[in-house]
Amino acid sequence: MTKGTQTPEVDWKLVVRSLKGTGTLEGRMLVEKAILEVGGIPLRVREARRRLFIVTTSASEGRPAIVETENGLVCVISLDDLVDVVMERGPTLGEVMQARRRAP
Repeated sequence: MTKGTQTPEVDWKLVVRSLKGTGTLEGRMLVEKAILEVGGIPLRVREARRRLFIVTTSASEGRPAIVETENGLVCVISLDDLVDVVMERGPTLGEVMQARRRAP
């Protein structure tokens, strides 16, 4: 499986949670970009099938896997990550900026 950035600059789940309620085209693009960056180069279905164990292990460790199908891209994520993204309240822009200022 191709790995995305090992230490992403921004947590992909934080990006999704913070933008999920915006409904804007820009928000959708930022969410897609964050997931694709951490997921790495999409695998073809045949390659993903050959590497199923690695793909699922990677997803369970918090790194989404991207699979390219005839009908588009499919994202494989763990159930815990999905629940986190859907259920957790995202930070406000002010909270994100304040946390960024505190970071070294």
